[in-house]
Amino acid sequence: MTKASLGSDDFVIAAKTDRPLRDAQRQDEPLDTRPHQKSDEATSTSLETVLPRLSRPERKEKLTSRALVREDARLALKQLKRAKERDAKFYVNVALSYDMKNRLKQAAHDNDINMTIIMQAAIEAYLVDNGY
Repeated sequence: MTKASLGSDDFVIAAKTDRPLRDAQRQDEPLDTRPHQKSDEATSTSLETVLPRLSRPERKEKLTSRALVREDARLALKQLKRAKERDAKFYVNVALSYDMKNRLKQAAHDNDINMTIIMQAAIEAYLVDNGY
């Protein structure tokens, strides 16, 4: 097996004619439609008005409150996972006769549900009927 060698002639390179046209079109536009560049002073004053600088205690308080919110969210998620674990499935092995398994399989197929759901419903009905 030999590797095919590639040369620079195997690749197509696009022409760069699009940029000069855009620059020429930009020069033909009136000055009012061109985007203006703001001076550094105007930018810095607008940033100061938009984003006021907080003092050290205010920043510390803000960081602390954010940390508390994150911690509360983390604990809530942990509790949710624990609750989900409590509802985890506990498996029970049941020895069924061949005939009963076939009947269960046929009932699940006819009703388009899982055999597990039928067994859970049967166990639930038995427990309710006997007061458990």
